[in-house]
Amino acid sequence: MYTAVILEDEIPALDLLEVLVSRHESFTISGTFTNPAEALEQLPELQPDIIFLDVEMPQMNGLELALRIREGSEQAHIVFTTGHTHYAVKAFDVQALDYIVKPVIPKAIERVYNRLARQQPSRSMPERAAAATPVPAPTVTGFGRLEVRNADHQLLQFPTRISEELFAYLLCHPNREADKWKLSELLWPDMDGERVLRNLHTAIYRVKRVMEAGGLPMRIKKTSEGYTLDTGEFVYDVMQYQQTGRLLTGERLDLEQLEKLFSLYRGPLFQGKPYVWKISLEENYRLIYEKLSIRLISEAISGGALQAAEDRFYACLLAEPQNEEFYRQLLQLFPAEDQNRRMQQMYSRLREEHT
Repeated sequence: MYTAVILEDEIPALDLLEVLVSRHESFTISGTFTNPAEALEQLPELQPDIIFLDVEMPQMNGLELALRIREGSEQAHIVFTTGHTHYAVKAFDVQALDYIVKPVIPKAIERVYNRLARQQPSRSMPERAAAATPVPAPTVTGFGRLEVRNADHQLLQFPTRISEELFAYLLCHPNREADKWKLSELLWPDMDGERVLRNLHTAIYRVKRVMEAGGLPMRIKKTSEGYTLDTGEFVYDVMQYQQTGRLLTGERLDLEQLEKLFSLYRGPLFQGKPYVWKISLEENYRLIYEKLSIRLISEAISGGALQAAEDRFYACLLAEPQNEEFYRQLLQLFPAEDQNRRMQQMYSRLREEHT
């Protein structure tokens, strides 16, 4: 797998190139830029294998920029993109890997890959060997606090409030196209036109950077009308709750799966975040948690495992301390003559936990 960076000052051209490169199975995009100065600043950290570079940009000529890139990223191969062929000779003066005349087509991306593979033929072998070695996995949680942790369990921070909310929205709509105009309206309701699309593109880039820093095995793919969070085989708590329907309605309960779902819920969806769009989702997931909790508690009571039922109640009250249904169910668990004392004990236990 080769990492690619795209530098193109025109948003439509950038979007098209991003789609074509990301669709190629041997490329992953580590950064996209419309500003040459920002690209120069970030390239030493990104260390891409290949840079797709527009020749004609108002801030800085692409050929001049290529020379500056060579100073700090000597290992990176450069592919020029332009609408004019007369730059070709100058392009190869800076040892460019290839020269693509717009509009870019998939065949051109495949040609670039073949040239790159010939120069780095053994690149893919170490990656396959490394993948076979078990390593700790990164995690994402949406119930309770939104948290993204790398394999070392370090908490990662989003650079802006907007980028964090964008990531949260994509988590709630995995493997589905999120329309760019809907995203723009959600995140910047008072902005319109080309400016809002530029802001969205920047926010997407920032989210990708956090995902890459955390080693998350997910990708954000550009589509014709927006973006898709491709989760691959990676799963997280919110996604697992989206698949609970048959478990809760089926006559035959898979208690092991229900127990796992029960343990994943640590509080309301993105607790403390004022996202208007999450309100209905938050309530839906709360009801799912309530239903599966009551099913598990009922199973424990009917089986005579009263202590297990009480422990589950305690976990429920930690996650949803204001849920009245849990308290009603709790009263049914204790004998009438012992309710007051046992409720006092439960209250003391909860109070100690929260203080």
